[in-house]
Amino acid sequence: MLKEFVDLYYKIVSGIILNCFLIALAILALWHNFVTVHFQRHHDYRDTRSSKTNIKVPATTGGETRRGSRRCKRSASNSSSLPLNKHKALEEDPEYNIEFDHTFTSVETRPESAEDATFVESSYNQGRELEDNPFQDVLAAEDLKLVPDLKYYYAQYGITIEEFEVETEDGFIIDLWHLRHDESNEKSMHPILMLHGLLQSSGSFASSGRKSLAYFMHQSGFDIWLGNNRCGLKPKWNKAKLGNDKRKRWNWDLREMIKYDLKSLVNTVLDKTNHQKLTLIAHSQGTTQGFYGMTNGDLLYGQDEFRLVDKLENFVALSPACYPGPLIFEKGFIKFMSLGIDHKWVFGNRAFLPMMLLVKKLTRGVVILPFMSYIMFNYLFDWNDSLWDKPLRDRHFLFSPVYISTKLMQWWLSPSPRKVSFTKGADIMFPPEKTWFPVENGAAVQKPMQNHLNKPRNKPQDYPHMMMFIPRQDRLVNGEKLINHFIQHESHSLFKIWYIDEYSHLDVLWAHDTIERIGRPLIANLRLPGMLENEKE
Repeated sequence: MLKEFVDLYYKIVSGIILNCFLIALAILALWHNFVTVHFQRHHDYRDTRSSKTNIKVPATTGGETRRGSRRCKRSASNSSSLPLNKHKALEEDPEYNIEFDHTFTSVETRPESAEDATFVESSYNQGRELEDNPFQDVLAAEDLKLVPDLKYYYAQYGITIEEFEVETEDGFIIDLWHLRHDESNEKSMHPILMLHGLLQSSGSFASSGRKSLAYFMHQSGFDIWLGNNRCGLKPKWNKAKLGNDKRKRWNWDLREMIKYDLKSLVNTVLDKTNHQKLTLIAHSQGTTQGFYGMTNGDLLYGQDEFRLVDKLENFVALSPACYPGPLIFEKGFIKFMSLGIDHKWVFGNRAFLPMMLLVKKLTRGVVILPFMSYIMFNYLFDWNDSLWDKPLRDRHFLFSPVYISTKLMQWWLSPSPRKVSFTKGADIMFPPEKTWFPVENGAAVQKPMQNHLNKPRNKPQDYPHMMMFIPRQDRLVNGEKLINHFIQHESHSLFKIWYIDEYSHLDVLWAHDTIERIGRPLIANLRLPGMLENEKE
């Protein structure tokens, strides 16, 4: 009885505080969107600075290292048959397996100081959409009706989405969506599991329809599975395991999501496809789950035989979140959330921001909420739709926000020195000066090896092949620090990195040229099982 009374107290007090918080946030976001953006003359209303971290790659042309990218010569590529790529300015560093993409395709995303950027002036007419966008006809064919169900859109492409409910070992029921192929060909296709970011579902990989990564990879001959973490769009539990204890249903953070959710998703896909390994493509929080599971597997899984690092052929990290960016420490509302996140009378002790999710439920997510979600997240995180196909913007937000626990947000934002949070403890979970994937016969690294938790393996091929797409204009996370870690402490044969000047945190999913900048290079660099067999021969 006392427990229920305390929970009711937290619910009432936190509800008042959070509703005031959301109203204030909505007012500021509307002001920012309609006044600051539309009546002040500047092209881009996001923060175009990079992280404060310098990329420590020696310049090969005599130039000095600097923040963001290097001073060195660049060349334009004319290798692609697609018109969009003929303007690209790419700089490759084969020694460190990094490709710097300096192309800017929009007047809105061009930095004020563009000395280091190649700008495609001829492709634009006073800031409007790309005239030679090779996907413009594809966009025109999209159904712009807002329906919060991927099956509605993909049925129009002739693709059936099969839905599975997967139960985790601790009693949560999570959603797994499968983009079907012809059954006779499906068994031979390499399985790819996609995992979403914070407050999103894996619908984010597919919401662009024919222009999405999920569709592109499916049409390129891969077996696509969209995995979702616990609670998601609709919380579901095994009541026999969790009972009626509502606190227990929300008593989880990222560690449970890695230990149980990611493990269940990976095992289910492998069981259903009869493959030994799969490719994991993750965005933001999904990359945190992937890197944490691979680097801290012995600590996380204990005596369990499951090891994530042994189940992956490739790991593709989009906007990887291993280290916090300066935005977390600069933005007023994010700092407010950090100060209050540990207090139950501010954020409660169950679901995070339940009022927002109640509004979504009442409106079925198609009225007002997609637009409000966009402008509020734009205000908080400084990204916008400058590079997105604007007719599809509201569709993206049909599949977010989703249910998460307040405890998960504590894992991300807690300032408490007694907790290991992303804000305060990233260097503990991902020690930047230690080697995460030690290789006995690997290529030399810049600094002497001091291993983290994984035991050394014979060769780089014994680990998953890692590909990282890191946006320069992403200040929510510190991608530059992750780049420095890999070039200084990991075998260079393990990874390849793309550092994209123009992109921000969500552009890796929703930019108009995501297929060209992410999808095609991703496929070109995938390691498939047959390749390893040929290497052994």
